[in-house]
Amino acid sequence: MVGLSTDLMPFLDEAVASCDALTRAEALHFVEHGHVIVKNAMPKAHAELVRERAWSELETEHGVDRSNPSTWAKPQPGRRPAGYARLKGTAQRYLLKTTAPRAFKAQADLVGGAARLSADGDEVFWGDGVISNLGIEDDPRWEPPGPKQPGWHKDGWHFRHFLNSPEQSLVTVPLYSDIQPRSGGTYLAVDSIAPVARLLRDTPQGLHPDSVQGAGFLIPGLIEQCTNFVELTGEAGDVAFLHPYMMHRVSINASTRPRFIANMAPVLKEPMCFKRPQGEAYSLVELAVLHALSEPSYDFQQTRDMQGFKPFPFREEGEREAQQALLRNEMRSFAERGIVTPAWSAECGYMTNQAYA
Repeated sequence: MVGLSTDLMPFLDEAVASCDALTRAEALHFVEHGHVIVKNAMPKAHAELVRERAWSELETEHGVDRSNPSTWAKPQPGRRPAGYARLKGTAQRYLLKTTAPRAFKAQADLVGGAARLSADGDEVFWGDGVISNLGIEDDPRWEPPGPKQPGWHKDGWHFRHFLNSPEQSLVTVPLYSDIQPRSGGTYLAVDSIAPVARLLRDTPQGLHPDSVQGAGFLIPGLIEQCTNFVELTGEAGDVAFLHPYMMHRVSINASTRPRFIANMAPVLKEPMCFKRPQGEAYSLVELAVLHALSEPSYDFQQTRDMQGFKPFPFREEGEREAQQALLRNEMRSFAERGIVTPAWSAECGYMTNQAYA
């Protein structure tokens, strides 16, 4: 996309004037590119603490020897690469504003201030569960990011997706380890904000979460509109903040440099608003949507109530069947609108609505 329009520039200046942590350049980068990496947003000592707990869990529960990379390549459930594991951590929780105040301030800057977060940000906690990607040196399965790959998705498996959804204001990714290129860094589709925003704008009734999660049938049509892909890299203590519409996927770690991150979802008090009254500042997240839609404002009117869902891995059989029926109805509805999953999607394991076309 082209740079920020002159119509939106005053709104950016207004948002930046209230920022405590982000620079104007960082704020503009987020609005135009859907993500920003804030250096040293978390104390390195905290990153080391969480990383050590992750190694302890890997050793005691997964049979991994940190000093022996040959033990790292254990098979994992589903389509995950070897060495990839979601670790539960301990029950300990850390209040973000005291544990990593710079990360908290940056997060608040992006959503329009701490007052727009649930409980004014006083209930934003991080645990110590992590997502590990241990790596296999020179793994031949490694490939650079591109559209025709499995695993692309938009986060949010627990709610109906609207343009203004408050349930996930950001995808917050603390880096608990250094991440170099080809070392398991998350792949980002930088220009995915626009196709996702257009789809949500044109679907005021909202999307079933399974349509854009996992192997969702809408993912291939969205990701094939993207051409700008990057690998998330950084140092332990950095925190990456992704727009909630950012499509991303796991990558192969073709090194023996273990990667440890997490994925947090701060919640807003109220839905996002894209037509704010004069004197009420847009958040940087909202401005990124307006930039993606090439609109100075947009009066979004949803036609269905917000709705929570039990994430698909945790549904009982009866509920799973009921949700599958709802998803099939949505597949049919999109096919009737002329939105059909591309033919290549099956080879990458995505669901398809071609049968309804």
